[in-house]
Amino acid sequence: MTTPTASAILLGIQKSIRQAQDMTALRFTVVTETRRLVAYQQAILLARGMDGKERVIAVSNVPTVDRNAPFVRFVEKLVNGEFSSTSDTQILTAADSEHGSDDWREFLQENLLCQPVCAPDGTRLGSLILSRANIWEEAEKLLVGQLVDALGHAWNALSPRKRQSAWFGDKKRQRIVFGSALALAAVAMFIPVPQSTIAPATVSPRDPVMVAAPIAGVIRDVAVRPNSLVNKGDLLFSFEDAELKANYEIALRAVDTAEAELRRSSQQAFGDTKGRAEVALQQTRLALRQEQAAFSQYQLSQVEVRAPQTGIAVFSDPNDWRGRPVSTGEQVMLLARPDDAELVVSIPVADAISLRAGVEVRFFLDIDPLASVPAVLEYAAYQPTETPEGILAYRAVARFEDQDNIPRIGLKGSAKVMGDDVPLALFLFRRPLSALRQMIGF
Repeated sequence: MTTPTASAILLGIQKSIRQAQDMTALRFTVVTETRRLVAYQQAILLARGMDGKERVIAVSNVPTVDRNAPFVRFVEKLVNGEFSSTSDTQILTAADSEHGSDDWREFLQENLLCQPVCAPDGTRLGSLILSRANIWEEAEKLLVGQLVDALGHAWNALSPRKRQSAWFGDKKRQRIVFGSALALAAVAMFIPVPQSTIAPATVSPRDPVMVAAPIAGVIRDVAVRPNSLVNKGDLLFSFEDAELKANYEIALRAVDTAEAELRRSSQQAFGDTKGRAEVALQQTRLALRQEQAAFSQYQLSQVEVRAPQTGIAVFSDPNDWRGRPVSTGEQVMLLARPDDAELVVSIPVADAISLRAGVEVRFFLDIDPLASVPAVLEYAAYQPTETPEGILAYRAVARFEDQDNIPRIGLKGSAKVMGDDVPLALFLFRRPLSALRQMIGF
């Protein structure tokens, strides 16, 4: 049974909804005031378009909605795929979703309350999504249902469709409007618009220092953690030294033996021509043994590898290197300066556009999909290469505009890369036209 306090709050919010002067005020009231009625972490309001697809029009605590944000795209995909076919209230969880629990938990809380918004005649206007970690109670569903019922009346009253229906009911006017719309659409196809593409991107170090194995051997231990800050001279990793110590001791004994042989030959060389030749041979052998001992000493001195400069250690899991044999010159890790990073964008060949240096790039971090980091494109490769995911893509590098607030090296996200201005028709139908050209061979 609804408590008097909840009833009073519900009536107050319904009054605010009915008094909304326009759709902007209505959206703001719904995604903010509802929190007084039921607890949630985030509220999302979607509107149904003419194509039957629902699109996000308001999000709690967000002043404007970015159409290209990964969070917005995921919510629209979720609602249009799992919720748009029913007009009943639904409670969805990450475990029941067909879109993957990992993606769900990246953007949303565990439990969703999905409430359709309908006009008095039953027409679907949109949806209200409430997200939180706790399970939704039946009483809360009833409260939200009552609230959304008032929302449907207010939304329908502010919608211009009813006022337009009488004007469009005239057949002659319909033909005029239809013809004018076609003419405007044809003209609009020649309007220049900026072309853009969205591709995965990673914050990578700029001009890192490669730390390679100075000798061939087996790595015994890695002394630093991935992405940790190390100072110049700090120990990075070390090699197994038992065999190297043994080789050095054997080399020293070989030098002692060669010196003894040389002394013996020198004593026998007085008055003996053959003995003098033996002295020259023993001197050469001693020099060889000394060189071998010096090399063994050098190898032993390289057992501990230290940082040549201060920076962030960039490498994989330390357990992947412990006990692993490496050859001389094999890369083990990179040292990158934390204040010197760049944005590396992998643009798939199918999404490639004409790119030039200096164009705008907007980077959306996976950990903060609603905010963008500005950057400027420096260059794009002419030849595509295969990415670790097996996708043929062009490598593009961008420089962050704000060098004082560079994202941490290793963070990933999506980058929107702007291109040249093209006619709207090419912007909309570039892929279909490309596929048609390949099909017919022109």
